[in-house]
Amino acid sequence: MKKLVVIVAATLLSACGSGDNGSADAVTPTPSPAAPNSPLIGVYGGTDMDGNSWTSQINADGTYTDTVGGEVSETGVWTHSGDQVCFTAQSAEGPSPAPTCLTLVNVNDDGSLLMADPEGNETTVPRLR
Repeated sequence: MKKLVVIVAATLLSACGSGDNGSADAVTPTPSPAAPNSPLIGVYGGTDMDGNSWTSQINADGTYTDTVGGEVSETGVWTHSGDQVCFTAQSAEGPSPAPTCLTLVNVNDDGSLLMADPEGNETTVPRLR
């Protein structure tokens, strides 16, 4: 499970923040409140191989909040277009210069998500609520 959690955690929790957050010419993405009925809205999470719990809360207003070990690790905005779900981290210096996008392969019957990273590695992201 660690391999799956690492892919998801690395992608959903930290890859969104990769890059130079201090870029002066970065464009601030606007949250899209047009997703109130999206099947993606909810809280997802699990435990990484170090035993740290992580969650990713995807909100209807186009924002998300990631936590690791109960502490907020990242916030930002998300979009969903076709099979692409993209996350753009935000910090005091502004948003990351480019979003991190994952391919939504399937929304499973239990609400979990089957996602693929840019290299095509698939993982199931458990839905908590």
